[in-house]
Amino acid sequence: MSKILAIDDKPDNLISISALLKIMLSNCEVITATSGPEGIFKAETLLPDTILLDIKMPDMDGYEVCRQLKKNDRTKHIPIIMISAIRTDSKDLAKGLETGADAYLAKPIDEYVLTAQVKTALRVKAAEDILRSQKQDLEKIVQERTAELLQSNRQLRKEISEHQREKEKNKALESQLRQSQKMEAIGTLAGGIAHDFNNILFPIFGYTQMLLEDAPLQGDLRHGLNQIMAGAERARDLVQQILTVSRQQEQTTRPLKPHLVIKEVLNLMHASLPSTIKICQDINTSCGMIMADPTQVHQITMNLITNAFQAMGETGGELFVTLKPIKLTDNELNIPSMAPGEYICLTVKDSGPGMDKSMQERIFDPYFTTKKKGRGTGLGLSIVNGIVQSHGGYIELFSRPGQGAEFKIYLPTIKDPAGNCEKKKLKLQRGNEQILLVDDQESTINVEKQMLEHLGYAISAYTDPGEALKHFSEHPEAFDLVITDLTMPDMTGDKLAVELMKIQKDIRVILNTGFSESMTREKAKKLGIKALLMKPVSMETLASSLRSVLDNK
Repeated sequence: MSKILAIDDKPDNLISISALLKIMLSNCEVITATSGPEGIFKAETLLPDTILLDIKMPDMDGYEVCRQLKKNDRTKHIPIIMISAIRTDSKDLAKGLETGADAYLAKPIDEYVLTAQVKTALRVKAAEDILRSQKQDLEKIVQERTAELLQSNRQLRKEISEHQREKEKNKALESQLRQSQKMEAIGTLAGGIAHDFNNILFPIFGYTQMLLEDAPLQGDLRHGLNQIMAGAERARDLVQQILTVSRQQEQTTRPLKPHLVIKEVLNLMHASLPSTIKICQDINTSCGMIMADPTQVHQITMNLITNAFQAMGETGGELFVTLKPIKLTDNELNIPSMAPGEYICLTVKDSGPGMDKSMQERIFDPYFTTKKKGRGTGLGLSIVNGIVQSHGGYIELFSRPGQGAEFKIYLPTIKDPAGNCEKKKLKLQRGNEQILLVDDQESTINVEKQMLEHLGYAISAYTDPGEALKHFSEHPEAFDLVITDLTMPDMTGDKLAVELMKIQKDIRVILNTGFSESMTREKAKKLGIKALLMKPVSMETLASSLRSVLDNK
């Protein structure tokens, strides 16, 4: 039922208007008020759908009543129809509209005009009520979602703080934070490059290892071949580093020479550093070996150098990077928890503004940064600290205002596990089984065929997976094992494996790949594939994988 408030100081007028409205409008309740203050009170408390307001009233005229109703948040949305005396000029009309009236009627009132005006006002009010309700609902949803987001942000900050206090949780969180800094586009590009580059490296690995099999134990020839292998392995590791930085690749520690990684970082950074930065480096190549993830050593160095040159700003300065072996005794330890022993010491020093004591106390806190907005997230040094601790190392900071900052990273060294490898020949596991080999790259399949034949196996090689499938379907009993590449046109290696196993359920399949995000060891195992090998595959890995698969009845 619609509620209409009529305000008029003359009771007869109110009786007439009430009777007229009840006749002309069905389902209508008329509320009356005989003065402006009374009308304002009833409008605030009863919230009518429309107000009929007489202008000429003692004490408070209709203009002032309208003005106050439109200023009030509770009543400003109610349509007001002003009713004037018999004689009306344009000034009265303008004045009424200026106070916020929605319509203007003159006495004597035409019942049809009044009815039309009231109906229009009621429709407008109803529509505005719906809009206000929808707006309120939308604002409520936005407020709820905002509150949820704020709560999520608070929870995330709380979790980050907790993870910083707990070593294992801290390690997992830092991995997520490192991953969040990488761009998906770069990752896609890196994956494509890795696939092609690993295919290029495969022949280098294969031919070099076959030559090493026949090379003498001593001499320049063997030394040169070993140097080729070392270079190929560094290229393979560099590809893996790019993949790990660009995607969430599995990170594993292994023996490595840190000076090789640090030199790579310096070479990469030379092109990106401003010309105002002078790099002074002293990298000792006889530092020995450490047990570490090369990608994380790369990230430590990259973050420290980036932090240093950003600290120096546009004015530039000198950036010192040094690497040296160091043996610390009990009397030489500056870090309370540090144990005596042999370490490599990576030092990154800048000539920037330096830090005061309070800043140094917070420098490794997550999200703490002294950089301008947009220049850093405050996560770089926190990540460095976490990586160093996870490798059993230590980090030391020296800084004073106006004297730059110096970071020292200590990582424990290990004995070289390789020994005198040039004097030894690898004893490769061999066999004589029949193998179907499939790879669309001519150079890859040629070297892999020779490697397998060198190991004693009989090989049928195909560059077209469709032809390989056809040949297998004609002679399924002739093959003991299938080695197939993953990424091939027309038919991928995993699909080929499925088709092969439809023909012969127990056929053993090994899958080769230069790089693929879509294929994991777990997925390969579910498909029935016995092994997943990453290119470039070494002879010893290929030989041992073959025997492991073939001998596992």
